Amino acid sequence: MLFHVITSSGPLNLSPIIIIALSIITLINGSLSYNCLLVTQLICPLSSHFKRYRHIRILLHLHRSLYSFERCLGGSNTPQDKRNRYILTCILVCGFAWAPLAFTGLCPSFVVKSPENSSFIGVADEFNLTGEATWLADSTTTFYMVGNMIGGMFIPPLADKYGRLPVFVVTVLLMASSGILSAFSNSILMFCIMRLIHGIFYTASGLAGWVLGYENTPLRLRFFTSVYFGLMWVVGACLLALLAYILPDWRYLMFCISFPNVFVAVLIYMTVPESLHYLVSSQQTEKIEAWLEKIRGPKGDISAMDIVEIQDPKSSSFKSLCREMWKHKMFIVYIFVMTYLWIVDTFIYFGLAFYSKNLAGNIYLNFVLMSLVEAPAYVFSPIFMNKYGRKVLISGTHIIAGLSFLGIVLSSEEWHIHFWLLGKFAISCSFMSIYMFASEIFPTDGRNKCIGFCETLSRFGGMLSPYLSHLTAVHALAPAITLSLIAVSGGLLTLVLPETLNTKLPSTIAETASRRQLIDRSDSNSN
Repeated sequence: MLFHVITSSGPLNLSPIIIIALSIITLINGSLSYNCLLVTQLICPLSSHFKRYRHIRILLHLHRSLYSFERCLGGSNTPQDKRNRYILTCILVCGFAWAPLAFTGLCPSFVVKSPENSSFIGVADEFNLTGEATWLADSTTTFYMVGNMIGGMFIPPLADKYGRLPVFVVTVLLMASSGILSAFSNSILMFCIMRLIHGIFYTASGLAGWVLGYENTPLRLRFFTSVYFGLMWVVGACLLALLAYILPDWRYLMFCISFPNVFVAVLIYMTVPESLHYLVSSQQTEKIEAWLEKIRGPKGDISAMDIVEIQDPKSSSFKSLCREMWKHKMFIVYIFVMTYLWIVDTFIYFGLAFYSKNLAGNIYLNFVLMSLVEAPAYVFSPIFMNKYGRKVLISGTHIIAGLSFLGIVLSSEEWHIHFWLLGKFAISCSFMSIYMFASEIFPTDGRNKCIGFCETLSRFGGMLSPYLSHLTAVHALAPAITLSLIAVSGGLLTLVLPETLNTKLPSTIAETASRRQLIDRSDSNSN
């Protein structure tokens, strides 16, 4: 099965061809478990909406207890099982979109400035940005991060209003268009403007893709989803280094990393369904019926009316949301802490990615190593999250990252690369985990807005990340000391957040403030 092959093959043996081939084989030859299982696990996070049919909840609980995660990806080969590929296809396609997203997010490592001892022609080389004009080259990344902030501020509310799927498709197309146009920039100003536009749609597309895939993920498949999304990001990062080696010119590289998003957008539109959570939240009964029919067949026992309840039209207004936040003030604290974690992780993650070209050795190999070390992080972090909880993992990995950067200060230079890799591994564990953590803390009626808010402010960390290497002018170890301090502070603040292991996705702020167990911890461990 796909999950078994990915986790047993080892991070260094992964390649884009293997990932894509395994996904296709799973879709063609694989089979999923019984329809009732996936319907159960997709509907149960919406269990607060079950008001009329109490016997349905009993039936769903029975089926949920009978089948494990392995059965979700195994199962029999009946015609009914084939409908469940609808769910796995959604997860695979949404995660696949993260590979070209990595191109866009990490391309400044090569595009902005040509690394030393390299034949690559960067923006700074072509526009002669040397000496006092060097800051203009780094400002292209700052413009990009400002675009991330703008996109995170204004586009996620559109996904809450019009749906995850249309926003996902449109932003991926616009991201592709702006990236292609940036390759034809005739001045540094035009390139900065195009990178600004590029950044606007990058954040929105990545966020919409994650939320869409995660909201369509059954409870027992959350582990697989987080691993798969992370591995596709690693694949994209490694491919970026390969493309930069093959195409040593920033114009060719920008064009080649942007154009694939056109095909990704078409694939998303043709294969991915709208989020069931969004359809229920917006009470689109007909679309819910169509969604359920593809999962449980036309003669299923569950209908849209069973999971949609009458809502007050004013209940989701901005004023009412603010009133509810004021009533549950702890939720404001959660937003503050989660935002700080996002800023810290963004600064450290992108700072390490951009700083990798300053390390001794081959620049392309260093970048690949810095990327590959993320693969075991994405595989093992969900395992530890499911066993010890989200909060323990995220807090612990921040502290491990801080101690790793402190080790650089206290050790000889020959050990530095090992501590850099350990720090990148730890912060990668956290960076991927906070997406899952935030999706489980923030409620459905504001999930995109809240995560978008965190993403928006996190770009302050992204804006500062290109200047991490400039701290060496103060002291050679200043970058490591800075990273160590902010990583440890993030780990300590994480302890304020609630644990979300084995809980349903909340629909309202009130549910976030008073979480309840969806399944027993002992039951999850036995499966």
